[in-house]
Amino acid sequence: MRENQVDVVIIGGGVIGCAIAYNLAKQQVNSLVIDKATRVGTEASWAGAGILTSHASTHEPYPELCRASLALYPSLAVELRAETQIDIELIQSGTLSVFFNPAEAAGLIGLADRRVKRGFAAEVLTAEEAWRLEPALSKTIAGAVLFPEDAQVRNPKLVTALAKGAAQLGTTFKLGNPVTGFIRENGKVVGTVVNGETVYADTFVIAAGCWAGNLIAMLDFPMPIVPAKGQIVLIETMPPLFQHTIDGLGIYVVPRADGKLLLGATVEFVGYDKTATLDGVKQMIDAGISIAPALAQSTFVQTWAGLRPYAKKGPVLGYLPGYDNVVLASGHFKNGILLAPITGQLIAELLTTGEPSLALEPFQPSVA
Repeated sequence: MRENQVDVVIIGGGVIGCAIAYNLAKQQVNSLVIDKATRVGTEASWAGAGILTSHASTHEPYPELCRASLALYPSLAVELRAETQIDIELIQSGTLSVFFNPAEAAGLIGLADRRVKRGFAAEVLTAEEAWRLEPALSKTIAGAVLFPEDAQVRNPKLVTALAKGAAQLGTTFKLGNPVTGFIRENGKVVGTVVNGETVYADTFVIAAGCWAGNLIAMLDFPMPIVPAKGQIVLIETMPPLFQHTIDGLGIYVVPRADGKLLLGATVEFVGYDKTATLDGVKQMIDAGISIAPALAQSTFVQTWAGLRPYAKKGPVLGYLPGYDNVVLASGHFKNGILLAPITGQLIAELLTTGEPSLALEPFQPSVA
């Protein structure tokens, strides 16, 4: 047994890394979480809006993954509150997707019909029915579809609760320390270099969001995981305007538990630039006012941007080809918060039993 040896090193202290750590800790696995930031959840996990939506109606692997994760949230919220005394503010408010013209109506009504035929929830509403639910909606909407199962969480509280829960069960954290390399012996990764110090482990999990691609490149595995910038605007209305998350015109409006509203989010492939721009903010504000004219009188609070990890084939979950002890968990793009519970569960199952409860083959890392 080497000094500085743990069972599992998890590189990445965002929501995915902390969810994996929490699930491993519940299985008495000795893990160390390493992150370059001085606190957990400072990147995409903090910047997102916390929306939990899964509208696809098919039984393809990705929609199944999303639905399975959404179903875990109610029990996870209760569990984390009992263990950590942190309320992640799970609100099962549903999403109201509004449409303004026949083309938008056809797409949304078709989706609703397919969902209902396959046993999922969706309800087509006339404009009058939508106004009764949300009187602040524009009088120019043509109708809406209600997705009642959708929810939201306060994502910074979620990450904090997962990290605290993991720490209480024995997980250690090495924060403010970037990983600068890996130690390999006989083709196998045996350690990672952190500030010139080597940390040894049996298994390594790379859950570093849009920085994961840089780390796997150190292991000679060329798979792009690129940053997708998303800008968000925070506003305040008194009294609160909405009860549901509103979706339309390419944006969402999320009413938070504290009375504030989020407008988001852009999708921009501009590298690691987190600058908030006038153009991005204007797009969201203009769309928001078109959805609800009363938003024009709201108070502007602040704006920010985060970098989501985008991989061409969607989330990548599983062993890195060529390595039997390096696992990749990244590429969740817009659904990192939604997919955190199921990702944590499946990666923990992969490492402890070798038999995840959902097949990971569709999400296996690959060069192509």
